Amino acid sequence: MGWVKFLGTAGARFVVARQLRFSAGTWLELSGTQVLLDPGPGTLLRCRKVRPPLEPLELAGIILSHKHLDHATDVNVMIEAMADGGLKRRGVLLAPADALEGEDPVVLRYVRPFLERLEILTDGRTYEVGPVRIQPVPHRHGQVETYGIILEGEEGRLGFVVDTKFFPELPERYAGCQLLVINTVLREWNPDLDHLSLPEALEIVKAVQPRLAVLTHFGMTMLRAKPWELAAQASEKLGIRVIAADDGMTIEAKEWA
Repeated sequence: MGWVKFLGTAGARFVVARQLRFSAGTWLELSGTQVLLDPGPGTLLRCRKVRPPLEPLELAGIILSHKHLDHATDVNVMIEAMADGGLKRRGVLLAPADALEGEDPVVLRYVRPFLERLEILTDGRTYEVGPVRIQPVPHRHGQVETYGIILEGEEGRLGFVVDTKFFPELPERYAGCQLLVINTVLREWNPDLDHLSLPEALEIVKAVQPRLAVLTHFGMTMLRAKPWELAAQASEKLGIRVIAADDGMTIEAKEWA
């Protein structure tokens, strides 16, 4: 039975810098295969502190949506931990090209040989980590290459809408997702920021019609507005179950199946 665990729910630099919410990644299991998405600051610590603790040696792969610090700071230590301190060559890393090359690569070259496989995310391709199929969705987020992620396993189709500005074609790319997780940094739209606001996130939920929508990656304006209350209001308005993630929250597959 699959599950998704939110090791951290912090979004935007102030919430991360002050650790008002933890900034670790999202760990999930589909088809008996464990994958880690966006290992931000504190991921290794959080995966050992949660109960029951999560074991990096059980990871089959790590996915980076983009190279910003709140998504990628712990990628190197998690690669090493996944490879048993570098003693074994194991696991897959999926990442955008600019996270690996160019002036500011975030994946250190010395940890890359620890990986069994390294794949560059490209629109139009489908990747496999064990039996889990993974499709990247191009997002628009500043000057860095950014991809949302769709994962498919025997428990269904899961969509992770990561950091991006809204654009009309975005919702249709997540069609058919039973679970939809959306990075919702802003309470209200801000034209100067390439992040989704709550009204935009709910527009995506309304278009996709998932069985369960989860809001996460909160900035200050969302935290001040009590995201759990906003999610409850959205559920009533849309007729779709919407919840706000908490640090350490686990969602079982039965909740979206």
